[in-house]
Amino acid sequence: GSHMASMTGGQQMGRDPLKNVPPLTANQKSLIARLVWYQEGYEQPSEEDLKRVTQTWQSDEDDEDSDMPFRQITEMTILTVQLIVEFAKGLPGFAKISQSDQITLLKACSSEVMMLRVARRYDAATDSVLFANNQAYTRDNYRKAGMAYVIEDLLHFCRCMYSMMMDNVHYALLTAIVIFSDRPGLEQPLLVEEIQRYYLNTLRVYILNQNSASPRCAVIFGKILGILTEIRTLGMQNSNMCISLKLKNRKLPPFLEEIWDVADVA
Repeated sequence: GSHMASMTGGQQMGRDPLKNVPPLTANQKSLIARLVWYQEGYEQPSEEDLKRVTQTWQSDEDDEDSDMPFRQITEMTILTVQLIVEFAKGLPGFAKISQSDQITLLKACSSEVMMLRVARRYDAATDSVLFANNQAYTRDNYRKAGMAYVIEDLLHFCRCMYSMMMDNVHYALLTAIVIFSDRPGLEQPLLVEEIQRYYLNTLRVYILNQNSASPRCAVIFGKILGILTEIRTLGMQNSNMCISLKLKNRKLPPFLEEIWDVADVA
């Protein structure tokens, strides 16, 4: 699609003299609508996919030494990564990027976007994450899977995100900003940066409009961008976890090995 052409056009912003808030352009509005629509469409695995992976879970649920919790987490993770890939493909600007850069971005962002998705499913009342099957991401499951240390950091992150009261638009734009991040090995980093800048600007203007350009806007914008650093750290941990699981001889499914490039370790 010719999304970028239309994205860069229409930048002359009319201003409301009363509040001096630059309104969202028609392009930015349709971008936001599209992102939120995609976010909802790819939020949950399909019933069939869930059935397919959970059917095998019932059989050896009772066996205390089973690999079940580990399998549940990895299988839910695969479904989630597939949803992230679908979401990314629908993003305006994504088709503009060369295929090898698309792959670089998807590999690098999957762990980080996963953290954002987990945070959206956080339930403050129980201090836990309610996933599609409402069970795969509990403290207990992580403990049984030998991944207890991961969940505490993740829940801490969720609590921080929860306190920020982000809405669906914040989440959708932030996800796009994460996807279009500068990553090692990009052939056209400037193109990716230009696309990211459009999303960053849209988020900034959205926040300005939402808060009538109050002085708090800069703080909110800054806090949301601060999440990028946070999830980069969590994402690194996730890759390290995959490597350490590999060293413990836990087999990661090929799909995840490929996405997280851990195949050549050990």
